Amino acid sequence: MKIRNAFLAIFGAFWAAGACVAQNVIEDDGVGMSLQELEILVQYWTPAMQQAAANDLGDRFELLSMGLANKKLAEEAKKLTPEEDPERYWKNQFILRNIERKSVVNHFMDNLQVPDMSELAQEMYLTAKDKYALIPESRKSSHILFRCTPPDCNFVEKKALADKVLAELQAGAVFASLVEQYSEDPGSKDKEGVFDLWLSKGMKEADGRYVQGVFEINAVGEYSATVESPFGFHIIRLDAIREKSYKSFEEARPEIVDALEVEYKTLAAKEFDAKYRLSEDAFIDGDAMEQIFSKYRTEGAPEQ
Repeated sequence: MKIRNAFLAIFGAFWAAGACVAQNVIEDDGVGMSLQELEILVQYWTPAMQQAAANDLGDRFELLSMGLANKKLAEEAKKLTPEEDPERYWKNQFILRNIERKSVVNHFMDNLQVPDMSELAQEMYLTAKDKYALIPESRKSSHILFRCTPPDCNFVEKKALADKVLAELQAGAVFASLVEQYSEDPGSKDKEGVFDLWLSKGMKEADGRYVQGVFEINAVGEYSATVESPFGFHIIRLDAIREKSYKSFEEARPEIVDALEVEYKTLAAKEFDAKYRLSEDAFIDGDAMEQIFSKYRTEGAPEQ
């Protein structure tokens, strides 16, 4: 393309000579970019875009063209007036306000000085130990699964079979033998029914009804009543218990400090936002408010 090739030749010579003959370092159709503007724009490009523009004049041309096209379109949007197209004009204004609001809030948060939370973290460790340092009781189990999923299962028959096997276990039958004979869980059958996960209340990694069944067993070596889950019916044996304990302060410290810093930033953001809310001295035109909001009032609601 002749225009593109001519541009590349001029562009290459321009940079090779280190010339700077205008305030804008790139300009087209009356729209341009200063050196500072372009430098900052390029900082927001991806590393791949930056390298492409640095290594290949063709890629550089395309990327500069894209950047200047965005500015041209933005300039076109600025020409819109509320008289010409009020809905489109104000929609654009609201979009810009949200972007500018986010920029101001982000700048505030990025520059917020968060105090050292070490001393407060020690106090929180002592006063809210269960919240930040508790290692809850966990239990290890084994099970026999009588797989039963709809529609290809007779729930009554399977439940009866599970109850029969449970009675055998309670009468002294060998658990491993009955696992081999009855269990339909391929993940645990070859390991004598061992469920390879320490379970604690409320955990999401195992079915809640199975976990509940484990924690209803009173002592190690005892069995649950028959437990129904989405997979079928389980006979669960309790194999081990790890009593609840507490992390040391050093172990819990990072989590506590993070929580305190998040709380500090949240409160600071609310205080910052509050400065820009309507004050007691604000003027509000009641008649105008009524004109705007009356059409949205639900039937029977009183006028404000």
